[in-house]
Amino acid sequence: MKIAPHIAEKFPRLLEAVNFTVGSREGGSVSWENNVSESLSIVDAETDKLTWEFKIEHHHCNQLSNLHGGCVATLIDMCSSVALLVAGGKQWQIIGISTDLSISYLRGIAEGETIHIVCEVQRVGKTLASIYTKIYDGENRLSYTGSHTKFNIDSRL
Repeated sequence: MKIAPHIAEKFPRLLEAVNFTVGSREGGSVSWENNVSESLSIVDAETDKLTWEFKIEHHHCNQLSNLHGGCVATLIDMCSSVALLVAGGKQWQIIGISTDLSISYLRGIAEGETIHIVCEVQRVGKTLASIYTKIYDGENRLSYTGSHTKFNIDSRL
């Protein structure tokens, strides 16, 4: 996972999240997210909106050499969760846990393409947050969408 320096300067919590993810991977921690995190880069950030780039490699694909549906779900889960760190208004201590993830698969994207993932924080409340994600192919065609609801577990810490 990478982050552009100007974004890291503007949103230090994003830099902390990237450093944590990279540190866990380099420290030998094995998790499902490792399959996609090394191909993710934060390329733009503003309040309530986070944009990523992702290079689709062979191990991200299904038998048809298109981005695997499970990988799409993982990308939407990970990227929209991190988007909470640029939310305006209410700030959670950590990014919470998923309670609902709904995905629409509109068109496949082939191996080798670089895609853009745009996450927009819709609402952050005391206990729930809603994030909407759009994934575009290399020709800027909408290919997948996702709606993600997160539950705040700060009070449980």
